[in-house]
Amino acid sequence: MELDHKPGVEDLKAAAWKEARRDGIFAGLTSGLAGALVGSKFMGFGRNKTIISGALTGLLSGYFFTQAFLSSNMARLRSKSVSSDTETDPWPPK
Repeated sequence: MELDHKPGVEDLKAAAWKEARRDGIFAGLTSGLAGALVGSKFMGFGRNKTIISGALTGLLSGYFFTQAFLSSNMARLRSKSVSSDTETDPWPPK
């Protein structure tokens, strides 16, 4: 095992996916809560409809937020990769 282990492409993709899942889960939970609150207070849904609207809102928004965060993280990785490939600094960092 090397001490100077540089993460490979697969490690970076896995980290980007993990971050996107974490952020998507948080976004889904908060929007599901907000959807349930809106359904019960402002739309006058009963208990079952409120639970269903909160669950569907949370699942759908969590999925779409996860996809958006994953796309953003992958774009950030691509830009870092391109910038490190085209770097023209004659003095590399120590």
